[in-house]
Amino acid sequence: MIVLTSWFFPIIIVTATLILAGMISGISPVFAESWYPGQGLKQGDYFRYNVCWTDHNNCDFFEIDFWVKSKTLDGNGWNLEFAAIDGSIKQKGAVTIGMITPDPMYPTPNISDYTNVYKNTIAWLDSCATSETPKDFSLLAWCRNGGVGGQTVSPEGQTDVTVHAGKFKAWMIGWHKGVDSTIWVVPSLPFPVKAQVFADVTQDPIPPQYVFELLEKGNSSTEPQFLKNIGVAPPPPKNTNCETPNMQTDSIHNSHNTDTGNMIIEYRYSPSIPKQGCPVEFRLSFEKNFDPNQKYSNVYYDIFTVNDAGKKLASEAQSLGKQNFLAPVGDDDRTLTIKEAPPVTHYVVYISGVATGGNFDTSPSGLVKIDVQTTSVPEFGTLATIVLAAALISIIVISTRTGLRFTAKQ
Repeated sequence: MIVLTSWFFPIIIVTATLILAGMISGISPVFAESWYPGQGLKQGDYFRYNVCWTDHNNCDFFEIDFWVKSKTLDGNGWNLEFAAIDGSIKQKGAVTIGMITPDPMYPTPNISDYTNVYKNTIAWLDSCATSETPKDFSLLAWCRNGGVGGQTVSPEGQTDVTVHAGKFKAWMIGWHKGVDSTIWVVPSLPFPVKAQVFADVTQDPIPPQYVFELLEKGNSSTEPQFLKNIGVAPPPPKNTNCETPNMQTDSIHNSHNTDTGNMIIEYRYSPSIPKQGCPVEFRLSFEKNFDPNQKYSNVYYDIFTVNDAGKKLASEAQSLGKQNFLAPVGDDDRTLTIKEAPPVTHYVVYISGVATGGNFDTSPSGLVKIDVQTTSVPEFGTLATIVLAAALISIIVISTRTGLRFTAKQ
């Protein structure tokens, strides 16, 4: 006969509860994994990503690379070598990230815009999870985030995901507002391997807020070769005689139908009379010809410089190593440099088509010509000559007046 002691049944109940908790996700975190951005990061780790963010050239893709060079002197952060390959633009510099959150701090000026992209894309989940508040994948919700329209950011199960860096078993972290936004997190990696996040807007189709994919990962005790191949570009010379664009007080505003009549391009540029060798900022809106209050989405376009006869001299997109510019929500902002000699620079805004779903629609294609009145910036020698001439004239005038007064006294 088997005698059951008084403590046997409580043990059975506790054991069964633990087993069920492990089998049913969301009931208990006993067997759960926790994670936060930057978890497990160590010296020598490197990552390469293909990324776009709507606030950087309207989600034009470019490459972000970084390598963990060393710990900071206080031991509370990591020193990174950080690089960006943005079309024909290649920049490399240094930045520090924290250990509580991997947000960038103290970037060298030439990469500050790119580290801001990293913060708002690759490291974005630190708005939900940090080393002080890691999140379990078994939780029903990680956070409610104002950056996604106040939606609840939650684990949505596991899946196999394939990116350029390989195939991974990942957790999908996501939310829904109009469409599904998803970030794929591999618990053993410090940063997500993929993201497809859409903007918090009501228009259709909803454009991407940011997209990224892991291209390569690894660990190296010395600077990886892909970083060695990127030199540190010197800062461009600054022309102190240039005016800063000001759309409110010094701009030209107009709108025109394209030559095909299929679209209206509304534009504003500043300064109103830019100088050769100086920047001019363009704001463009691609509007439907039957209702200017409605805009086209996912417009592919370029800005050409042409001569007086209309012959193309340069492509702004190609000068940046891109085939086209993209306006996901029908608006775009571009800053160009006036290269042609005064008194006028001829620009042509050329629309090649509009992406709709999986198709590319060329029916809205067309062009608008914009003539920008320009002036020149006096060179140093010219300025010096003007100053000297003015000084000589002043001396002559003063001498003449003095001489006249002296003669009058005699």
